Amino acid sequence: MSYFLGIDLGASSLKASLVDGQARQLASASAPIASAHPQAGQVEQNPADWLSALCHVLASLQHTQENSFLKIEAICFSGGAHIAVLQGADGAVLRPAIMWSDQRAHEEASFLQSQNVEAVTRNRPNPTWSLPQLIWLQKHQPEMMQKCHRISFAKDWLRSQLTGDWQTDASEAVGALMTDYHNATQHNQWHDDLLAYAGLSPQHMPPLADMLSMAGHVTQSAAQQTGLKVGTPVYQGAIDTTVEWLCCAPLTAGTASLKLASAGVLAFGDTSAKPHPPVSLYPHILPDTHYHAAGMNNCMGALHWVRQLYLSDMDLHEMQALAQTAPMGSNGVVFYPYLNGERAPLWDASRTASLCGLSRGTTRADIARAAYEGIGHALNEIFQDMTAKIGARPDRLHLLGGGAQDAFWGQMLADMMDVEIARGQHTDCSFATALMAMTADGAFADVTEAAAAGYQHAAHFTPDKSKTRGYADFHDLFIAQRQQ
Repeated sequence: MSYFLGIDLGASSLKASLVDGQARQLASASAPIASAHPQAGQVEQNPADWLSALCHVLASLQHTQENSFLKIEAICFSGGAHIAVLQGADGAVLRPAIMWSDQRAHEEASFLQSQNVEAVTRNRPNPTWSLPQLIWLQKHQPEMMQKCHRISFAKDWLRSQLTGDWQTDASEAVGALMTDYHNATQHNQWHDDLLAYAGLSPQHMPPLADMLSMAGHVTQSAAQQTGLKVGTPVYQGAIDTTVEWLCCAPLTAGTASLKLASAGVLAFGDTSAKPHPPVSLYPHILPDTHYHAAGMNNCMGALHWVRQLYLSDMDLHEMQALAQTAPMGSNGVVFYPYLNGERAPLWDASRTASLCGLSRGTTRADIARAAYEGIGHALNEIFQDMTAKIGARPDRLHLLGGGAQDAFWGQMLADMMDVEIARGQHTDCSFATALMAMTADGAFADVTEAAAAGYQHAAHFTPDKSKTRGYADFHDLFIAQRQQ
């Protein structure tokens, strides 16, 4: 039997899935990753912590799955987009990596908008993209940029710790906002003029490779550090929102998804590369296909924040059970989950979170439910905005991410959005990344076959029309109170 490993570098944890040659998950493991907040609106992580998390996760899998771990045939990586790692001439990391949720580069994003770079990138600049962040560094930390010899992206840097390679893929180039969209997807090229805004040249940037291409093999030193077999093939991979389509089946150009992870993301597949800014446009894992995506900064992160601050004696399952005891509308309590500014559809780096409508009669159950509903209202607002801009409304959303396992929330979102929602047994990107490793290694003819092999239907949520009407009224209140 052959075994394959998928590794996903998320915003709050690193996860890995070990699957067999029949696309069955044997085991998974995760390790938390801490973020630093040097100033309000800033979010950074130390790449060394990513490597520590990887070693921890691999040690856990080796301990529980020793026989299959030693027979891993191929490895693939995925991770969050827009995370640049600056390296010196000796390859050393020069500073912590700025995360996609960081809001410091809002002025730089506005400048790029004034330069109409959107005509080239097909994506509207905002603080989440790498280019505005690198321009910010050029302005505020020029000594770091002067020392920068090359740039890697998060999952590529981590992969290179196993292989020593230096390359990336079109999904990362598009997410960096440093390429002509067409040239990235068709010709694997960076854009000189875009790079120049940050004082960079093509020599600073890694070569672009196909998502399913070979990146390298596990080196002797990496094998000693991780327990992996020397010479194991390691494939390129892509950003998480591109890879996790493999958790959806049947996978077609029209498939749409809703991810409940550190961020909340809606993504609609499309054969057209027509942009609908500020909705993002990315290359799909399917050939000649693209997808539109829009996300909020804090989804599961906001849920955990409410739990830790107000319900710290409970775990997330207990919080969910408590939330179910409160009525729709949370007895007037409203949560705005803008803990670090907000992306879609507000695009406002100055937004802050709040918990409104509290009174002496407010219960902990009201607060628990308000957390779920507030994030749900924010996702519904994104959904409505996307469908209006794109001019198409999907009939079904596939639920992804750690929050996808919450049936209570899945039904609530179906009711709020008035859309059918389906969920497979496996919703984590690391599982999809393992399927990508299988495909790249030749176990499947293509990614469509891989998605079908790995998918096991687990749940289906049909909107309750009476609750949809009720939530519509509460959604109007959510918007109206926010604007006061």
